[in-house]
Parts: sequence; C-alpha cells; structure tokens
Amino acid sequence: MNKKTNQLKYQIVIIFTLGVYLYYLVYRFRYTINPDALWLSITFLYADVHGFFSMALFVFQLWNPVERPPPSPPFDTIVDIYIPTYNEDISVLKKTALGCKNIRYPHRTYILDDGNRPELAKIAAEWGCGYITRKERAHAKAGNLNHALQLTDGKFVAIFDADCVPQSDFLDKTLGYFRDEKVAFAQTPHNYYNVDSFQFKVNIEKGMLWNEQNLFYRLIMPGRDYWNSAFFAGTAAVFRKKALTDIGGFATGSITEDLQTTIHLYANGWKGVYHNEILSNELAAKDLKSYHVQTLRWAEGNLSMFYKGNPLFMRGLTIPQRICFTATIFGWLYGLPKLIYLILPIIGVFTGLNPIKAFDLPFIWRGSFFLVVLILGFEIITRGYGNIVFFECYTTLNFFVVIKAACKSFFRLKSIFKVTRKGIGESIGVADIVPQIIIGLLAFSGVIWGALKLCYGIHGSVKGMVVSVFWNMANGLMVLSVIEKVTRPYYKREEFRFIGAIPVRYSQGEVVGEVTGVGVTKDLNEHGVSLVTFTPLPVSKSISLNLYLGHRILSCKATVIYANQESGSLRNMFNYGVKFNELKDEDMNLLCQYCFETILPQFRQRFRAKRSVIYMMLYRFYKRELFRKYSRHKMTFPVVIRINGKTPITVVTNDVSVSGLSVVSYVSLDLDTLIDVEVITPCGILAAKGKIKQVKEIVAMNTYFIGVEFIGISDNSREILTRLVVQK
Repeated sequence: MNKKTNQLKYQIVIIFTLGVYLYYLVYRFRYTINPDALWLSITFLYADVHGFFSMALFVFQLWNPVERPPPSPPFDTIVDIYIPTYNEDISVLKKTALGCKNIRYPHRTYILDDGNRPELAKIAAEWGCGYITRKERAHAKAGNLNHALQLTDGKFVAIFDADCVPQSDFLDKTLGYFRDEKVAFAQTPHNYYNVDSFQFKVNIEKGMLWNEQNLFYRLIMPGRDYWNSAFFAGTAAVFRKKALTDIGGFATGSITEDLQTTIHLYANGWKGVYHNEILSNELAAKDLKSYHVQTLRWAEGNLSMFYKGNPLFMRGLTIPQRICFTATIFGWLYGLPKLIYLILPIIGVFTGLNPIKAFDLPFIWRGSFFLVVLILGFEIITRGYGNIVFFECYTTLNFFVVIKAACKSFFRLKSIFKVTRKGIGESIGVADIVPQIIIGLLAFSGVIWGALKLCYGIHGSVKGMVVSVFWNMANGLMVLSVIEKVTRPYYKREEFRFIGAIPVRYSQGEVVGEVTGVGVTKDLNEHGVSLVTFTPLPVSKSISLNLYLGHRILSCKATVIYANQESGSLRNMFNYGVKFNELKDEDMNLLCQYCFETILPQFRQRFRAKRSVIYMMLYRFYKRELFRKYSRHKMTFPVVIRINGKTPITVVTNDVSVSGLSVVSYVSLDLDTLIDVEVITPCGILAAKGKIKQVKEIVAMNTYFIGVEFIGISDNSREILTRLVVQK
C-alpha cells in the first residue's frame, strides 16, 4: 500500500468521525435540552460543542502528515550554536556543551549565560566553548538570544536548551534544507530520555513506552508541516540568521517567544521545515510542580495571543496557517469543558437534576455509538501515538492549571517567565492536585449516595441516576489514577541512568586492564554502572573496569558501593552498584556520547516492533514452535567470541535457544564464519563452537544483530544451556 492510499484511509476515518460527532450535536440540540434544568443542560451542551471544535481543529492538523525525504548534503557555511542558560546545574549543562562540541559539521559553540556566573565562564573555556553574558536580563530567553545574534557572525544559528544534548550528525541532517533560500528554520522533535520522569508511562515487559508529548512531535508537527505551519519549539532547531534579522530577531514581550517568532517569520513570507527524526535528547520535567510550571507558562503564552498577535487577523498568513495556529491557541482552553464533565454527574446525583431531557433508549444508543466512534476514531487517527486513557488522565491532571492560565490571560494579568527545573524531583506532589482530590471525593460520595437513592427508591429517573452513578465512578477512578501517578516515587538517583547492556571486564587488582572477571551492565551514566556478574565482588573495595563502548574501550578505576544477590534459580547472579572513582573529561564525553547515540536508540527500538492482530491470536492459541523451530528466550549475558586466534570480541546476548543465540555486536562478522563462543551465565560458562548464520546492521543503533548457530557443544555446556532455557 503506497503512502497516498494509506493516508486516504485515515482521511476517511477523520471525515466519518467528524460526521458522527456533528450528527450527535444536532441531535443533542434538537431533542435533549432539559427545560427543567436549563442552565445545567446548556452547560453540558457547551462542553460537547467545545469538544467538536477541538476535534475538528485537531484532525485538520493531521490531514496529511509530511514524510520528508532525506535532505540534500550540507554546504559550506558558518554555523553558530547557542546554549542559552539561566542557573541550570553545571552537570546538566556540561552534557549539552560536550554534545554540541561533538557535532561533526564545523561550528562554534557559545554558552549564553543569563545568570552571569564567573565560574561558568572559566568552565566554558575548559569545554572549548565561547561565553556570552549581559548585564541586563531584559526579555528573558528571547533577549538572551537576540543579544548573542549581535555578537556572532554565523550565517546559521542552532539553538539547544541547557538540558538538550544533540547527536553528532545534527547539522549534517538539517542544514541541507537551507538550500531553499526561503527556508527560515528547521525544527526537529523533542525527545525526553529520562523515562522515569513524570511524563512517561513505561512497561518494558509489555513493550509499552508512552510519552505525553510524543503525539505532538511525532504526528501533529509533521501534519502541520504539510500546511507550512510547523513552529519553532524552543530548542533543537536551526535558523537562518538573515530570516531572524528580517523580523527584528526573536519575538519579545511574550513568554512563548518560540511560537511568536514562528508566526512573524511566516507572516513575512518565510518557510519552515520539520525534520521528523530524533537528533537530540533532553530532560523532561522532573516532578508535578515543575511540570505544572511548564504547562502554565505554555498555556499563558499561547492564550495571550488571543489579544496580542492573533494569527486569525495577522497579515501575510495563509488560511491553513491561520487555522493551525488557532488550533494551537484553542487547544489550551480544555480546562473548563473538562471541569464540566467532572462536576455534572456530582450535581446530578445530589440535586436530582438531569442535564438531559430524558435518559431514554434513543439517547442511550446514540450516545453510546458516538462514544465508541470517538474513541476508536481517536485511536486510529493518532496512529499508535495517542492513548485515550492516558490522554484523559493528563487532562484531568492539568485542567485546573489551564483554567488558571485562561483566567490570567482573560484579565490581562502579568506573566513571568519561569525556567522549568530539571534534575532531581520531589516524590510527592499531592498539594498540587487538591482540586482533583476534592472532585474525586465528591465523585465517590456521589456513587454511594446514588446507590442509596436507587436502593430506597429516592430518585426522579432510574436511568438518569444509574448513568450518574457510573459516570461518577469513572471520574473517581480517573482521579485515583492521577493520585497514583503523582505519589509514585521518581528520581531515586541524582542522575538518570540509561538502561542498556554493555559488556564489562574487570579485575580486583591494581592494574587497569587486567582481566579477572566478565559482566554486563543493567544501566549506567557518567557516575557509575549497575553491574551484573556471576562471581562475588567485595563491597567498598576498588576494582578496575573495562567498558566496551563500541569500537572503543573505557578503562577506569571504580568502587563497589552495594551488592544484591538474585533470588530463586539464579542464585549465582550478583548485581553490584559500582561508582567511578574519577572519570576524565574525555572518558565522560565518550561515555555520554555512547549513551545518547547508541544506548538510547537501542532502548527506543524495543518499543517499535508491532505485531499484527492475526499473529498475536495464533501466538496465543498455538505453541511458539509453530513460528520458530526452537523457542528463543530474551537473556542478557556477556559473550566472548574468538575467531582463529584473533583478539577476542566481547559482546552481549540478545536471545538464547537450544540451537543457538543472537548477540548485539559493535563490529560486523562475515556469514558462515566459524567461531568459538563463551557465554558467561549464572549456571557456569557455556562454551561452544558456532557458525555465523545472520548479520543485520541496525544503522540507528550503531550496532549489528548477529545470529549464531551451535555446531559443537560439550555435554557440560549442553546441560548449562538446558538449565538456562528451562529456568529462563
């Protein structure tokens, strides 16, 4: 199925969903207004009408998402990289600065310090970066960027927030778009790497990784690109300096300078480009308080455009651009409708008033059909990036914040630019969801009160009371999910650890490089690793580590700070927390680059594979052996591969079966090559002879998947292998 045909499918679903929504609204207006509770009925209808316009504006942006071909190769030019900062932690800023320095295309990197920290000026010089500061902090981030524009002479400017680490090929993959002289900027997606943060739903066992903003960056922005209305999202973007000069620099007087700048560029005839490929990684808001600060700032900034720089009335914009930017603004008005849907069933239970004229069979089947179509339509249209349950959870979490933002914008109250804190977060933020807790208590009280009314026959309409009880139950459960999310502990460590398996060789001696044992990492960062081994190590003792980071080896001294022994059948497996004693800057740079450009893509790859419904049905009803000759089990063990007496290669297993295994390797091997394999397992060393049967390069992961078939194995190793695949 070609792209055009595939997109036609989604367009048909869009039209059908909107058609059903419109039919439902007409029916609601003509037949369901309750004159005995007119104010309640009109309020309910308003919420439904608001939802229709929100849906219409939403799907307009998804009409035809752009899949851009790879851009032309970059051309020789001068590029300046700006890192605006204001009192962010040096450790966070360092990773960004080193990431910018690692960009392959020739450039100059500048730290734009609005905190005017003398110590940062010295550190920036050590990193090889320029340092720019100013006496006055007028216009916050926009003023900081405009000040730097006057002091640098690059023809192009790349912008990264203090916590946004670019990949080394960032400019190689974006500069080519500027061969079109009308292109003012190229924006790339935001990708948040701290998956233990507040904004993520992660279940590795079920292959689920959901981020609140994935829908926007992976689908809405490509959809807006079709209408030439993708916008600068504050970071991870490249600008043509001439275009910025043409509009007088970055827009000031707004706390959402990125959106205002974009609108001014489009109004002056410039074009924008959205490159839908993850080329940088950044930190998500650490806790509820920081998340709400960020949400409030975005909502205030967007809603302020109703009376300042409204895109509907700005000259130079096309009609689709006006619609898309209106959708951006209107999307932040969901707070009041959400509040209405939360309190209506509570009012209905305690007062006996119904927002519907009659909860009869025609209304019930029409309402049910509408909800089914709306939910399924949303799931299909969002192409796997949307999740109606998670979406409702976050709107419930944020409704009070966006109502606050709407009130501040309506009454023209002054807004202050607040930087979102990144790093260690607070575990509990119950004080920030008091409105949700109150509504949850009232909802469950409504369930009890409504049930009592039904039991004792104290009600006006049985169907109406039943609907209100179930509605309150659904709202109460949604509030409970919000409370669970808020109170769940986050950020157990000072720095986020990347989840990834790296082969490690270590020694307990004083000589760095000497090998006495082999293990594999569970997670790691620039401060240390979680190391899995199959031999005990002394706690609080120094060891020497060799980490195999692709083609390079990082050798350093470290200290074992804690130990955990696995329970059950894997009694010989040990998990150690190992802290680096002192990591050189070049080693830290190597480790960070490997984490961001290899470990992260590998981690994301786990959640991309999607199986067909038919496959999953067959898989559940029949044995796995129908799909594979031998069942394979996901296992992560260090492996030493030897080829004809050459230097051994240390890799990590991907899966294991009785007939062979697959490994993740940083080097490619030739098909049909005979090898000696040593797999270090909790049951002992599995030694076997093997043959390379499959080699698959994973470009995005900078690695190779290599399939190995066992062709010779001893009885002892066969016994170890059997224990592994049985015990798993």
